Amino acid sequence: MTAAELIKNNPQKEGESNKDYFLRLSNPENAYETIKKRYYEIKRKFVTTQKKYNHKGEIISSTEKLQQSDFLSPPENLELSRLSTNETTGQQWKIYTKESRNKALFELNKEVIRESVKGLQLTPLTPKINHKTENKTLILTFTDAHIGMKIENDLYNSGKWDKKQLKKTLERITEEIYKKYDSHNLIVVEDLGDLVDHWSNKTTRGGHSLPTNLSNIETFKTAANFKVQLAVNLAQLGAKVAFYNVVNDNHGGDFCHIANLHAKEVLKYLIPDLKYIILDQFIGHYINEGIATILCHGKDKEFLKYGFGIKLDDKAKSHINAYIDRHNLHRYKIRFKKGDSHQQLFDLTQSKFDYLNYMALSPSSEWVSTNFAKGRRGFTIEEVKNNISNFTTFEL
Repeated sequence: MTAAELIKNNPQKEGESNKDYFLRLSNPENAYETIKKRYYEIKRKFVTTQKKYNHKGEIISSTEKLQQSDFLSPPENLELSRLSTNETTGQQWKIYTKESRNKALFELNKEVIRESVKGLQLTPLTPKINHKTENKTLILTFTDAHIGMKIENDLYNSGKWDKKQLKKTLERITEEIYKKYDSHNLIVVEDLGDLVDHWSNKTTRGGHSLPTNLSNIETFKTAANFKVQLAVNLAQLGAKVAFYNVVNDNHGGDFCHIANLHAKEVLKYLIPDLKYIILDQFIGHYINEGIATILCHGKDKEFLKYGFGIKLDDKAKSHINAYIDRHNLHRYKIRFKKGDSHQQLFDLTQSKFDYLNYMALSPSSEWVSTNFAKGRRGFTIEEVKNNISNFTTFEL
């Protein structure tokens, strides 16, 4: 059987790398290099490599070359801002609007993530099945992990914040969840935003410069792995697990979104039944056991410079009431949960909703300690049964 026939009769498996595929098909008659060469020859097709446009951005001519065609391409339907042509060489550049370029980059990143995960050959995790679950929920709430943040010159000597400290924090979270778990049928994880601290040493809003201890790549990997490892730890208990991740925030923004997308794609392979929701709107919510939980970071990735403060003011109250009205949440007990302030303060005096601020998972940076006093560091576990909640806060 020829190499071409082998390739035709034995398709590449989903998630199988090219190297493993070539090794699988190799035999005395068709060596590894022969399979590899024929594979790429078959993959070659005529691909458009150059296009010429008129002043409206419409294609008037194109050039095709025979080459491998299965590379990722930028998404189509970009909005043209202007067309630039070199009168001497005829070379042209299409300039797109900032909004459509950002959207295209984001869509391309999602595709890159999916393709990279396919090559990992991950084995789905089979969690322990707990057959004695009761109708009650365990909720882990944390916010402002600020992965990649370097602490220096803070007023309160808050200590280090690096990958080693993050690992210890994850271990403590897991330990306390395991202690609290008692046949709960659902474990919910609420991440209220600012999972990562920076993009190229600045907030993704392009704000003030930030002292950092991790590169963009290391920040991405550390943040995604933190979420994946947390999910794997919780899945071992045998309860259903659901993540609600706020990504419309002032530090991480789209970077937080992409890190969470990566975690979500990995967990599709590891724990197929796990629910992983990414909340890209500034305010989102979910409903469980008669409680509508509204989640928000406090500041968004683009517009709200001041956002929701630690104390509820009339402007914030108006925003929240409008959200409740728009989504018809009046028949539920309502909780509005937020991060950003790095302090814990629960306002239970409102008639329509509770207003809950949560402490940061990370220590106080110089910026936080200067502007907000010393923040409390930790996480909260909430036990819900029969529409009644008990909160336990763990300071770190």
